[in-house]
Amino acid sequence: MEISFSQDGLLGIAVLLVIVIMIYLIIREIRLMRTNTRKLELELERDKLQILKQDTAASVQPALRLTTDQISALKEIEESNIALETEIFMKQKTIEGRLKRLENYVKREKLDLMLDRIDSEEKKI
Repeated sequence: MEISFSQDGLLGIAVLLVIVIMIYLIIREIRLMRTNTRKLELELERDKLQILKQDTAASVQPALRLTTDQISALKEIEESNIALETEIFMKQKTIEGRLKRLENYVKREKLDLMLDRIDSEEKKI
């Protein structure tokens, strides 16, 4: 079995091969463009973060110089405030719970009275 190509057939195959290569190169270039664009965006974001870090690092210097006694006094005040807030929260929850229980007692008593009235009315009938 002998395979032979005519000049027209070889020309068609060559054109088809060139078209496939061109399509491959175009797709590759598009992919590279997107990758490069994304790379540049990431580098820009890194630069922005670097600038922000430098800016915040420069402004971290405290404007006030406090002594250790003043700092300890502020910490004591903060701790006492936290303790007071905790105590207030506990008391609020206790009061809310007791009020809810009282409301339930009143509601139960009202319902019991209503049931007694209904029973007495039914006995009259």
